[in-house]
Amino acid sequence: MKTTNIKTLTKPTNDVQQKIIAAALELFAVNGYSATSVDSIATKAKISKGLIYYYFRSKEDILKGVFGYLLTKTGMLYEGTGNRTPQQFLKKLVDDSFRLIVRQKKLYRLILALTIQPEVVKGLRVELESVRKLWMEGLVQVFAALGYAQPETEAYLLVALFDGIGLAYLSMPDYPIQEIQQVLENKYNL
Repeated sequence: MKTTNIKTLTKPTNDVQQKIIAAALELFAVNGYSATSVDSIATKAKISKGLIYYYFRSKEDILKGVFGYLLTKTGMLYEGTGNRTPQQFLKKLVDDSFRLIVRQKKLYRLILALTIQPEVVKGLRVELESVRKLWMEGLVQVFAALGYAQPETEAYLLVALFDGIGLAYLSMPDYPIQEIQQVLENKYNL
């Protein structure tokens, strides 16, 4: 399985890179990737445009840095099941996903705003596909180990449920997030 694209994503290693990525994340999510210039990122980050190019070769590299940051920040960089049983892994995945949706609402909203932009998806096609493939393979293995008749379909269903739950939580003020988590945990006997 090829994972080099994930490992080579630009991740912030110092305060300046973190400022650039934070500014870019907000501007990409609010204004759109195409409408955001490197100049506007520099202005938002309160640094020079030249300093941005010292750390990033292009706006697409900044986008890859944002993606790498999001994977790291959300804990969504797949590291396998570790020493966990499939049931424990699934429980951790559900807990972590709900924690992201509830506790990092602004970040989750920015992630959703980014993922619906065709130019962002196009710019990260290889990286997104690599992450998606890695996650789906892991989830399929977990559901197969748990004895599901259609583990791949169950993996897609779980991912779709998380997408829908996150979107509903962000858009409905009285969304019963804790009850939804309990129903999902009951569904998977967690």
